[in-house]
Amino acid sequence: MIKPKEEPAPRGGKPGAPRDAQGPPKTEGPSPAPAQAEGVAQEALDSKTRECEQLVEQLQRLAAEYSNYQKRMQRVMEEEKGRAVGDLALDLLPAIDNFERAMAAAEAKPDFAALLEGVRLVHAQLLAGLKKHGITPVEAGGQEFNPEHHEAVAHVPSEEHAEGRIIQEVHKGYRIGDRLLRPSRVAVSKGRPEAAKEEGGGVSDGRQGPAGGENSEATGK
Repeated sequence: MIKPKEEPAPRGGKPGAPRDAQGPPKTEGPSPAPAQAEGVAQEALDSKTRECEQLVEQLQRLAAEYSNYQKRMQRVMEEEKGRAVGDLALDLLPAIDNFERAMAAAEAKPDFAALLEGVRLVHAQLLAGLKKHGITPVEAGGQEFNPEHHEAVAHVPSEEHAEGRIIQEVHKGYRIGDRLLRPSRVAVSKGRPEAAKEEGGGVSDGRQGPAGGENSEATGK
């Protein structure tokens, strides 16, 4: 019996083993030299260092620009504030001039009626100057008490005014636009007194004082 001829095994392989079972031939390339690898790493480090330096310069430039912007805006705000105050003063100075003329005229020739008329004109001129800049008085007399616009300094009984109505304005309030500058200080009605009027006496709120008289809160209205 004739035996089949065995093929010679490839180098590095086992005799008789199929060629495809031995795997792809190994290729051995030259390994990079240590000096070359160190040079690549140093180049990457230098690139990142330059990038960081550029970012730091940008941040420093932005910080300087922002600081200049803050100083510039502060200067603009101060100039605008000074201009607004100056415009208001220019509108009020004529009223002060008329006030001084009225006082000088009253000293030269005392006339109460003329002095009163001059004071009224100055008052109207002052209100007109404030209104020109959006400053207007708060309505109070006879109005319903509103804690957002009014400040109650007294609560008094009244035969003529319903409870919660403003009887008297002690200090006028003012607003600029929709913003309240200061509230009106007012006296507010408590409504009809509980006790009836006594002959020859004033109105009582029904509570006796220490001496048996009217309470100190009671008023004529």
